[in-house]
Amino acid sequence: SYHCSLGTTDEHGIWLNQGDPAGTIMAVMVWVLLSYSMLTITFLAQTGGVRWYWSWLYTILCSLALSCHIKTSLTDPGSVPPSAVPTEEQRKQERLSMCSQCQTFKPPLSHHCRICNRCISRMDHHCPWMNNCVGAGNMKHFFLFLIYTWTCCVFALILMA
Repeated sequence: SYHCSLGTTDEHGIWLNQGDPAGTIMAVMVWVLLSYSMLTITFLAQTGGVRWYWSWLYTILCSLALSCHIKTSLTDPGSVPPSAVPTEEQRKQERLSMCSQCQTFKPPLSHHCRICNRCISRMDHHCPWMNNCVGAGNMKHFFLFLIYTWTCCVFALILMA
């Protein structure tokens, strides 16, 4: 039978950090604020304050930002599996290190996140707005989220001017 659960270990089917209540609140705030801004621009279009096609475009941009947010939040950022073992070539060429927290092999450019309690490959940072680490597995979606959110902010400022 199929079993799907939420968490940050290999046994869980969907990656979701449940150990950071502040991060969960901040991730929900992103959804509330972007949804509120979409609703505001839509009401302005209905009352004639903004043309309908600008409202439509703004709603699409916000929807893209929210879809990238959920994709970044629910995607494994590149966690290093506990069973990871370096190849013979890596053992000869590089100085190997072990994670003091996980007690596992730590590949180059990986770091241990104390919030997710995992080693993350090419970890950039732990983003509380995403409630997830940003690493090799979700960097593209995080970057797109930043671009869409910035575009929404600039677009809203132009519409309100």
